[in-house]
Formats: sequence, C-alpha cells, structure tokens
Amino acid sequence: MNIKMDLSEILLYLDLMKKEKKRPELHELEIMIYFLKNYEEVKIFQNKINEHKINLQFVFYNRTLIHFIEEYENFVELKNMILHLTKGKRKYPMLFKHQILLSKTKEQANKVIKEARNYGVELGKEWNNRYDSMWNVKEKQIERKAEIEKEQSKSFLQMYENFCEMKLKYFNSLSLNLLKKKLLEQPLKVSDTKSNQVLGYYRSVYVREFARKVSNGICQLCDKAAPFTDKRGNPFLEVHHVKYLSQEGTDTIDNVVALCPNCHRKIHQLELEEDLKKIEEKASANINM
Repeated sequence: MNIKMDLSEILLYLDLMKKEKKRPELHELEIMIYFLKNYEEVKIFQNKINEHKINLQFVFYNRTLIHFIEEYENFVELKNMILHLTKGKRKYPMLFKHQILLSKTKEQANKVIKEARNYGVELGKEWNNRYDSMWNVKEKQIERKAEIEKEQSKSFLQMYENFCEMKLKYFNSLSLNLLKKKLLEQPLKVSDTKSNQVLGYYRSVYVREFARKVSNGICQLCDKAAPFTDKRGNPFLEVHHVKYLSQEGTDTIDNVVALCPNCHRKIHQLELEEDLKKIEEKASANINM
C-alpha cells in the first residue's frame, strides 16, 4: 500500500473535521488506528478524540481500539466506561480477555475472571495463566491491522483524498506568518515516557507545508521551478531534513528545505559540501521568515 499518514496528519485531519463540523466515520477511525506506529501515538490519538468530544461507536472500542491499549490502568478506565454506558446489557468477553493479557499477576487475572462472571462472561481455565502477555497484545495488534487493511481496502484512498483536499484548502488559507504561528503552537515530538526515546513528531505536516510555501515552487538547491505539478496543481517538491532525523536532527523549520526530486536524490547520494552548505543556509533563513 502506497498510502501513508503520520501522527501529525491524523491529528490535523481530526482538527479539520471538527472545524467543518464533521464526525469521523467508523472506517476512518479504523484507518487512523492502522497508521499509528506505537502506543504513545495511540494515547495522543485518544486524547484528541476526547478533546473533540467525539462519541465513538461501541463496535470501534470492542473490535479495534481495545487491542491497542497497552497500559493496565488506562485499559481499566476504558473498560469501566464501556460497561457503565452499556449498563451491562451487552457481553464483551474481549474486554476481560484483554485486561487479563495486561495483568501483571495471576491473582490480578483471577479477579478479572470473577468480575467477568458478574457480567455473564465465562472464561475458560486457561485464562488463569494468560496474564503478563504483552507479546500476545502485540500479536493481536498485527492481526487487527491486517484485518483493517483487508476490510477497508477500498476506503484508504478515499479517506486520504478527502484529507488531502481539506489540508490543501486549510494551508492555502494561511499566510506564511500565520502558518508559522500555528506550527509553533504544536508540541515538538512524541517521546516514550519511560525511555525518553523519540517516537514521532506532532509538527511534521506543518513543517512540510511551511517548507513548500517558503520555496514558492522553486527548488532550494538548483533554484529551478518544480519539474511538474501534482494532480491538485501544486508544484511537486520534496521536503528534506538538512540534518537527518535519524541522526538527531530536529523536525523544525530551520532544518528543512524543499527540493526537486533530482536534487533530493543528489543530496542523499553525494552529500557534496557546497550543496550541504547551501541548503543549511536556506533552512536557517526560515527562522526569519
């Protein structure tokens, strides 16, 4: 599949839908989950859903979201909310099974099994020993993403096209100064709360659009017009991080330039000193834009 959306694009899509008073549909939410790369991103996605007060369908909770919750306390809070809202009228065996997988001890797992009985859910004896099974949780996530890809195969492109249209309209409405202001309002990066490892970036879509807007359709290395326009009529330029993110470069406006595809390949292949110096100066100038 050639379609990709990063966390910053998913958050922007939710913001733009709220702005246009639209509610994300079930298939759109499932596709968003499909593109999230780790649990930290899932938590940020959850927070955005809560911030916008989006009433999710129970089928989304039970069939998809619960599989991507990796913290016991967070999951218990979600499970209790579901049980409260449904008033125990529906049986959700998967809720209790997932809680057992996240349990740290056999005693904790047994308590979950007893609680499940109170809701008419009988779990087999084998669930006594399924606690502390994060590997199983990860396995379920892979399985669910494969199912989403199969079930929503016709919806991926449609959703992405909808997002691109909304994104184009939004960024075209912003001046360079306002775009910079909006960009700086976003948090910088997503980090693992335990290891502090960088897992993703909030600003990516804003940074990319800023670089393209500053370039005004001109490659910032060869100084020639973009070789073609995309199907929406925009000059096709690729955004390049001067210091690579993999080498601890920042996802900030003073570390990006917009390049034509040919110059982009050239930079990565040759890394000529004069080229690197030129794009570094161009990127640094973005601060004063």
